[in-house]
Amino acid sequence: MLDAFSSNAIPVHLLTREAFAGYYSRLAPNGVIAVHVSNRHMELASIVSAVGAAEGLIAYVKLDDQVKQFSQDYRSNAQLMVLAKSVIDLGDLPSRRGWRRLEPVSGIAAWTDDYSDVLRAILRKKLGSLN
Repeated sequence: MLDAFSSNAIPVHLLTREAFAGYYSRLAPNGVIAVHVSNRHMELASIVSAVGAAEGLIAYVKLDDQVKQFSQDYRSNAQLMVLAKSVIDLGDLPSRRGWRRLEPVSGIAAWTDDYSDVLRAILRKKLGSLN
């Protein structure tokens, strides 16, 4: 489980192909990687999907649909992802309410130790879909 984002400043090095290759190398057979990708300022799900696809993994995503009033309770909806080598490894999760397969988005490259695009992640969150 990857939940290292304690603020809106994300540790970019944890979302790279090299990092995910390391996570995957530690998994048990049929294991999954769970990632908390909530962020008020950056759209991270498409990056994780691209990184996963580059490593041969499929991605499913879910946005918490409970109504939250950030200005009143200071809580935002959580966005979660799981990545696995096969849909079979996810058990019944894909059939559960709210989970959907997230395919890589054309034009959004996987981040690496040598490449990341934080500005576009911010713009996608603030302005909508930008490749």
